[in-house]
Amino acid sequence: MRRLTIFALAAILIMATCTSFVAAAKPLPKIQFLSGDTQIAKLYAQGIQEMIRKNLGIEMEIVAVDFKTRLSKMRNGDFQIVFAGWGADYDDPMTFADLWITGSAFNDGKWSNSTYDSLIKAAKNSNDQNLRMRAMARAEKILLDEMPIAPIYWPPRNYIEKPYVKGIVRRPTGADIEWKWAYTEGRPGGDSKQYLNLNLGEEPPDLDPQTSTDQISFEILGAVLDGLVRKNPEFKIEKGSGLATDWTVSKDGITYTFKLRDAKWSDGKPITAYDFEYAWKRAIDPRTASQYAYQFYVIKNAESVNMMDPSKDGDKAIDKALDTVGVKALDAKTLKVTLERPTPYFLDLCGFITFLPVPKHAIDKWGDKYAADADKMVFSGPFYIAEWKHESKMVLKKNPNYWDAKNVKLEQINLDMFKDINTPINMFEAGELDAIGVPGSHIPMYKDKGMKTIPDAASWYLEFNCQDPIFKNANMRKAFSYAIDRQLFVDNVLKNGALPATAYTPPIIHDHNGASFQEKWVGDILPKKADIAKAKKFLEAGLKELGYTLK
Repeated sequence: MRRLTIFALAAILIMATCTSFVAAAKPLPKIQFLSGDTQIAKLYAQGIQEMIRKNLGIEMEIVAVDFKTRLSKMRNGDFQIVFAGWGADYDDPMTFADLWITGSAFNDGKWSNSTYDSLIKAAKNSNDQNLRMRAMARAEKILLDEMPIAPIYWPPRNYIEKPYVKGIVRRPTGADIEWKWAYTEGRPGGDSKQYLNLNLGEEPPDLDPQTSTDQISFEILGAVLDGLVRKNPEFKIEKGSGLATDWTVSKDGITYTFKLRDAKWSDGKPITAYDFEYAWKRAIDPRTASQYAYQFYVIKNAESVNMMDPSKDGDKAIDKALDTVGVKALDAKTLKVTLERPTPYFLDLCGFITFLPVPKHAIDKWGDKYAADADKMVFSGPFYIAEWKHESKMVLKKNPNYWDAKNVKLEQINLDMFKDINTPINMFEAGELDAIGVPGSHIPMYKDKGMKTIPDAASWYLEFNCQDPIFKNANMRKAFSYAIDRQLFVDNVLKNGALPATAYTPPIIHDHNGASFQEKWVGDILPKKADIAKAKKFLEAGLKELGYTLK
């Protein structure tokens, strides 16, 4: 589905505890705050910047970069603080908890806690659902005690559509939006041509399903590729919803056997079980460096293979190990998957973006250039990319080779990539866009004109680089967290109905009985209002431990 300077200060003198002389504390080095470069992203970053300045007396320098650059900087650890967010891939707390284990591909701040790791491992390996929930709840409390991230808010999703727009499906988990069932009815000028004009908001950073991690790319990939399953508009998985017409599950819940339908890639070649075996093992292969490879760890031997080191183990050893992974095409139409243990959400994973197939012949043809442009991809979903002007526009057209093309009404989707707030608003008012997300600043304008709101299973937070000389210190991280007035931020900066995040996992995520995990198992850990006194105590302790001073 889904993926944000302190100025040099005069030194003061402190008494060194281990010597008899007075030493000068070092001035606090400059701190940079990494943010996106859209108008909204910069506005949100400025809100945090002002709270830190006012409540801690620290001036942060905002570094605003495009989405792809921000992701690259995060992955490379090239940041001190970043405004980041995570949207749920499926409805289980593990989709949030798994991010922060030691060595996780999404643990950009390189935080590590062995107790946290053990708790998450226990939750993964247990079939006792109460034990799982207790373990993940305890882990979340450890996470927010050491504060490698400081949760800020839980967002809603506000949007408005023209009255003639029908059938767009918006989901709280996984890919945000689904266009397969969309159509128009009553468009001025008629509906003989079925199309939508929308704003994507950003350039999709990565359209390779095995390496993509961001929500914008997920929206496109969900439209142009099909998996074994596809959730219906009611968010349910039914047999025959995707490329699998049927499946069976062994009594012990370990073995899944999928039967595939007759279907074609956009280049006319058949879609087979071998494509799934290839794509899934490609994601697991450590040489691919897929950040979402951990999603496959429920499959037999996937984790041990993915943890191999290409520089030490070599190609032959990895290729041999991949043969032991529990994914096997028995023939062109039969895929057998063997799990490590029963996994209640495995079918949900089968519809997740990283599990979407890519055929070997396409990767062999284009190599590292696969998905770099529209003419270097193959498609299996309701649509294909007909035009891609980078950083400007993308055009999707109905895929005539799609197995369910008869139920796809849209002929074309025109996607702009405007980053500012006002251009999409003005285009919607002029009838040039058919639907838009409504920013907080414009809610009064649209709340009585058909604006809709749905919950979003996402959490937005400050992520600290725990390898940074300053933010390796937990007291410094806690100082920043407690200095933020979450209620004030959602009321005065966001203005969109978001909730102040008093924990990490959003309340829309459920436990095994359908209760809110946050409300039942975690509770409110963080204050809604800033605790400035506590923040300053943490700051004082952190500065002292690091040998810095602040005037």
